Amino acid sequence: MSAAAKDTANFSIKDGIAFIELDKPPLNSLGTGLMFAVTDAINQIDEKAQTGEVKGVVVYGSGRSFCAGADFVGGLGKKSDKKPVKLNRKKVGMLGFEEIKVPVVAAIHGFALGGGLELALDCHYRVLASDAKVGLPEVNIGFLPGGQGTQRLPRIMAVDDALKLMTTGEHVGADQALKWGIVDAIGPPGKAGAPVAAAVELCRSKMNDDIDKRRLSRLPPPQPSKKGIDKWRSDMHKVRSGEVAPQLIIDCVEAACKGPTFADGLKVEVQKFTGKGGVMDPSYSQFQELQYMFSAERNGGKIDGVKAKPVRIKSVGIVGAGLMGGGIGMSCAEAGMKVKLLDMSEDALKRGLGLIDSNYKRSVERGSRTQKSAEQVRGNITGVLEYSALSDCDMIVEAVFEDMDAKKDIFKKLDAVAKPGAFLCSNTSALNIDTIAATTSRPEFVMGTHFFSPANVMKLLENVRGAKTSDVTISTCMAWGKEIGKWPILVGNCPGFVGNRLIGQYSGMAARILEAGAMPADVDGAIEGFGNKMGPFRMGDMVGLDLGIQATKKQGKFHPDKVIKDAIVDAGRLGQKNKKGYYDYPDGRTATPSAEANAIIAKVRDQLGLPKATFTNEQLVGRMFFPLVNEGFKVLEEGFCQRPADIDVCYVHGYGFPRYRGGPMYYADKVGLKNVRDTLVEMGMKPSALLEECVAAGSTLAKFWPKYQKAKQGQSKL
Repeated sequence: MSAAAKDTANFSIKDGIAFIELDKPPLNSLGTGLMFAVTDAINQIDEKAQTGEVKGVVVYGSGRSFCAGADFVGGLGKKSDKKPVKLNRKKVGMLGFEEIKVPVVAAIHGFALGGGLELALDCHYRVLASDAKVGLPEVNIGFLPGGQGTQRLPRIMAVDDALKLMTTGEHVGADQALKWGIVDAIGPPGKAGAPVAAAVELCRSKMNDDIDKRRLSRLPPPQPSKKGIDKWRSDMHKVRSGEVAPQLIIDCVEAACKGPTFADGLKVEVQKFTGKGGVMDPSYSQFQELQYMFSAERNGGKIDGVKAKPVRIKSVGIVGAGLMGGGIGMSCAEAGMKVKLLDMSEDALKRGLGLIDSNYKRSVERGSRTQKSAEQVRGNITGVLEYSALSDCDMIVEAVFEDMDAKKDIFKKLDAVAKPGAFLCSNTSALNIDTIAATTSRPEFVMGTHFFSPANVMKLLENVRGAKTSDVTISTCMAWGKEIGKWPILVGNCPGFVGNRLIGQYSGMAARILEAGAMPADVDGAIEGFGNKMGPFRMGDMVGLDLGIQATKKQGKFHPDKVIKDAIVDAGRLGQKNKKGYYDYPDGRTATPSAEANAIIAKVRDQLGLPKATFTNEQLVGRMFFPLVNEGFKVLEEGFCQRPADIDVCYVHGYGFPRYRGGPMYYADKVGLKNVRDTLVEMGMKPSALLEECVAAGSTLAKFWPKYQKAKQGQSKL
């Protein structure tokens, strides 16, 4: 049997210890064959434990990990040619380890995620390699831990910590896992089998202990959340707005606390997983969209045709100690890189470093990090006042305001002081990267690195390739982006790149849709109901409606799509900052529909002689997003983006498009490209050629793109 075809568990006995090796390369995901083999091994252990031949059990994984969880793609729920094996007794735990009458220890290396951690929780004890991680990340693909995880985990750690782990899907290392009580001991680092010896030692030391105390299903219900279940619900409505799985996880944990028995809580978990209204219910399920985004986020860093190995970045210089520069510096420092933050005056540098200090202080006060870890990360950041101080940096990122002359001047100075091979990057959001690179003697080492604000929080990184950017620069910037916790995508050098080029269509439509008859609350209500955290008019009020408008007026430019906005500003309504914009803000924070603003909009509409139309929420969502989608088709058609999924990553992580809808290009496929095309025509907009081709072929973009890309090979700007 070839390694790729393995789906089993290997069983052996040595010196009274039974060993079960999970063997389904590469990640030991729980396929049917593996689970059948485990069941067979448990039956043998039950028999041999009665005779004394087996006095303890160690479960471990082959290859790179202990177990990556359920095999949703290749295993579970599918017919198998293997003969099913049934346990000779009633199964209480996930696979049946809990009821074994001798101590069972899970020896975890690499990682135990999802069903892999739930399998380990079925065991009596857990030993974790010091370089391994554990987690229950199901929430990130629209599921909940359905292998008893919502019932077992809160029984061994504080409920609030268990909820945090399950609703974030984060992976935690050995020290945190031991502190929380997820594991019982830390073993040596390494690959397959590394912690097995430590697990054997622990197993032998527990042979005379009362195993009942280690059977999690027999423990009393967990103590209720100190934070409060209602607070968890409201927080998840804010943090993961519109997502089904986090709320159902909270339901399950609440049931675990209520009990009165493990079985009672487990019934709720099963119902929330497979029952009506559960994560597997087609009318509730967000699995396809979230699974798509899960893959899209990870595939964004894969660049066709770029084979150069990335250079490891150990030190980064940042030019500009403002909000963006400080945020980029914090991201790098968090990844262990040494950061030099440059500004031209001591006062500006002091302000920038002070803002960083206050960010870390808030993190400590919120409890999201310890004082010690904050000090360690802050210790990676040094303020400097001279360009020469950046001469030893592996990479230098310019992060000043959007002015081409200023950026060109900075890059000339960087070119003079940077060491050979240093990468020079610009945090420009729209300016031509080739013009910037031309000021240096090393354009092959120049790249755009467009971060989103606040840069230490937002996950998107648009890496912009110039005409002369080398493959090693591209591969390095993509790898660096991942290392500092971003989802990087590669885009071509066109005005606005991908993100701002497309958002211009969305912003323009917000103005046009008011002219067509909608009111701000109608549009914002539809967009927020769709899943965006903030509609375009509430966003405009928050940013400030007068931002940039005076410069436009001085230049004598007339923007037909901004007539209503100009009238709102001329009436002294500047947004949230003076408590009146498209909305009124009586308390300075809460948007309230404004009779005055609505009257101004109606008056302008009458002056323009525009008929008033009415729209459903679905129509408003389509009219707001379909022009953006159409521009996305043009970006792909012109070769400025590698794949449709990269646009989706861009809009989910850069502009707040709901992740559970899969991004705008995925959403367009789901609602139907003919619907998109027909709506654009109705709005008087010309559909892109690629969109027309997809409609003519009766195909989704996802299916059409690979052959289209192949036919256009060599024409990409990437």
